[in-house]
Amino acid sequence: MQFCGWNKLTKNWKYREGVLYALQAVFVLGVAFIAFRLGHYDLRIPFHYGGDTVIILMFIKGILLNGWSWDIPQLSAPYGMSAVAFPLMTSFDWLIMKGISLFTSEPGLVLNLFWLFTLVLSAWSAAVALRLFGIHLIISLGAGVLYAFLPFALLRNVNHLNLVYYLVPFLSLLAVYIASGLRIGNGQWIRRVTYAACLAQGFNYIYFSFFSVLLFGFAAIYGYVNHRSSKTVNVAAVAIVLIIGATAINLSPTFYSWYKYRKPPEMDYKYPLEAEGYGAKIRRMIVPHKDNPVPIIGDWGKADALAGYPGENENVTARLGLVGTAGFILLLLISLQLVKVDAAGAHAGTLHSLAALTFFALLMITVGGFGAIFNLAVAPDIRAYNRFTVFVSFFSLAGLGLFIERYRCTFSGRANWKLLLPMSLVACFSLYDQLLDRSVLLLSQNNDIARYHAEKALLDRFKRLYPNGVSTIQLPITGFPINSIHENMESYDHLRPFLWSDSRMRWSWPSFSQRHRAWQDRISKLEGDALVKAAIYSGFLAIWIDRFGYKDRGAKLIAGLLAAGGRVVLSDNRHVIVDLHEEMENVKSNESPEEFRGHVDAWINGIALSWGRGFYGAEINPQGVPFRWSTNNSEIIIKNFSNHKRSGEFEFDIASEASGTIDVAAGSAQWSLSSETRPSRYRLNFDVDGESTVVLNFHTDIAKVNAPNDSRELYFYVASPIVRYSKTMEQNR
Repeated sequence: MQFCGWNKLTKNWKYREGVLYALQAVFVLGVAFIAFRLGHYDLRIPFHYGGDTVIILMFIKGILLNGWSWDIPQLSAPYGMSAVAFPLMTSFDWLIMKGISLFTSEPGLVLNLFWLFTLVLSAWSAAVALRLFGIHLIISLGAGVLYAFLPFALLRNVNHLNLVYYLVPFLSLLAVYIASGLRIGNGQWIRRVTYAACLAQGFNYIYFSFFSVLLFGFAAIYGYVNHRSSKTVNVAAVAIVLIIGATAINLSPTFYSWYKYRKPPEMDYKYPLEAEGYGAKIRRMIVPHKDNPVPIIGDWGKADALAGYPGENENVTARLGLVGTAGFILLLLISLQLVKVDAAGAHAGTLHSLAALTFFALLMITVGGFGAIFNLAVAPDIRAYNRFTVFVSFFSLAGLGLFIERYRCTFSGRANWKLLLPMSLVACFSLYDQLLDRSVLLLSQNNDIARYHAEKALLDRFKRLYPNGVSTIQLPITGFPINSIHENMESYDHLRPFLWSDSRMRWSWPSFSQRHRAWQDRISKLEGDALVKAAIYSGFLAIWIDRFGYKDRGAKLIAGLLAAGGRVVLSDNRHVIVDLHEEMENVKSNESPEEFRGHVDAWINGIALSWGRGFYGAEINPQGVPFRWSTNNSEIIIKNFSNHKRSGEFEFDIASEASGTIDVAAGSAQWSLSSETRPSRYRLNFDVDGESTVVLNFHTDIAKVNAPNDSRELYFYVASPIVRYSKTMEQNR
């Protein structure tokens, strides 16, 4: 299939095209420079210094300190952190960041430069993909700029750096190519570029990989039905194999970590119902910005913002922009055959394919769509379907671009440039409307700058106190929470000191493994002298206290630590650092070396209790008692991390809504427990060899709990569990 003027365009622009792509990059960076007010901004300060940005910075800091971010030994002390256990590996992105890190050791600077670079990459990839469709270079470059500055990019910014979408145009191009029966020109180049993109995407975050596979599958069916060519299926199969294969390789360290150490605590935090909450909304996709100064357009945005629609969350980032909205509506009209496309005209097949893919994507990602059904029937891990609007955005720009190409070439194949001025004005206005969403970044700048300097100054003082490094336990004890708040302390605040420390510092946060969680749970019950000794036996010689995490700003805790021999060496309005060096010498002087080593072994290499399949997350009842609901089949794992055999006792309460029997088995040992509506206390004795595991398997035929508003399978619950071993240690869970 030959596009209008393709050969002529290729000849005329052969030596100028590279220059124009360079100018596009300069333009994108210039827009970013002005829009984000970077003239006086210190790029070492993250553009957004809160929320998930802190987690992204953790991985970047891991690259800076250790060369890569699979393992971060400076975290999760006293054991070290297997970062791959959380499947957020974006290895292809990390590779780019690694290149940037060759020129700087500042994590914030690496973060910011990478994000700015992805804006350029998104503009380039969109322009190249549109160019391969046969759209004129000038139109492609303009559309690429609009695509780079989607509200999705501005609202998510560095806070969701794993969702940068510079590969999406190539993935979308391949889907259209397959759906069109491989009848788009430049097929060889399309396959080369898009197959490479499939490989790269497989080594990034799984969201876009997942949706690409769905698109390729649908495109193969659509292309085969309409063109009866098995080649479409072959190309789709190659693309799917490339993505799945690369994804499997990328996630293999995660799977190995789960196999060896089991999943980290709190990983099962996603539920099928969330696909409804985080689905895309057509209303949000097409609405203009509420601050748009044009009366009719701005009034629409204001009315939408004030209407109080339910379920407004991250789906507000799915705005397509004005030009994108026009293309989106055009493709919907084509798919409904309300706009006719002459089958004999240029790009007709491509436009129909774009319309079909857009309609399919909409059915998958919208609230109540097939994505929600997939989450219920298969797996709930991909829950935020609004994130796939970046595919719809590209389809929309491509559809509008091809439609304009048809109009330009209607007069004897000669270009009609009368549209150039109005198109440019509309594009600029759309860009302006999209850039209004930069306010999220601008509003946080002053607070982010102040927080960065305060935390950096505190860490500089801390490092001067411990020039040779130190292991620091961080209080209050927290896990690896998802959007949890502890009084005035945010989810990832314990991670912030690590970002500005050096390789010799060790930090106790986060609780990222079952072993660390078991140690953490024992520590969390202690106060005063017991807490100080447990910290010393665990290898910590400093205690970092975030007073924002306590109702009394840590007054009781600090008083107990000082009474137990701790010494305050640094404090500010929020933090207190207590040194334990003197108390460590006192403890060692009052114990024999064998006694001290025994206590160290008991704390570092104790028994860890973890909750396996069938148990839901921890809850607290009104009386403050911790408990977990279970399905009818579940397991509890008891792991001995020492190299010698231990005898132990597992004590717990068990209860259910209906009376019945719960069978428990561990190897050859079996117990039959009676369960009533009121909790019954049981003790199960066990022996576990050195560096071995005992699995307690629970099974019951008790009637399921009647909970109409709860989608979980609830049969019984286990409360107040305690593991006792070696007669001297207790572990509360």
